Amino acid sequence: MMRRGMQRGFTLVESLVSLAIAALAISGFYQALSTGVFMERRSGVQAAQMLVATQVMDRIGVDIALRACLQDRGVIRDLEWALSVTETGTSDMALGPVQANELLFVYVEVTSPTPGGSPLVLRSIRYRETPL
Repeated sequence: MMRRGMQRGFTLVESLVSLAIAALAISGFYQALSTGVFMERRSGVQAAQMLVATQVMDRIGVDIALRACLQDRGVIRDLEWALSVTETGTSDMALGPVQANELLFVYVEVTSPTPGGSPLVLRSIRYRETPL
């Protein structure tokens, strides 16, 4: 006669504990995967924004005249951009000795097409007139 404690197999509690551990492992993997997909999408949008901002910056002085108080807008590759040229920079720019009316500050802002996305701002300092 066999005793009841000698039977082989898992109890219901052991099976439930192992299923709970497996569920935690799978949910952790899913969360890491979804975070990776989100970060990949966001980096793709930021790369597209940077490409548009540099394209607009390259057009200044060629297609777009460089002058103070310039405001311009447009759309490239479904991304809206806004250009502004001012005579004053921002407070975080550490500029050395600069003569009055020597520099122009160029700002290109490219808005994100996704809701809640942050705009990308590219700043540049240009001479008012080419020194050459």
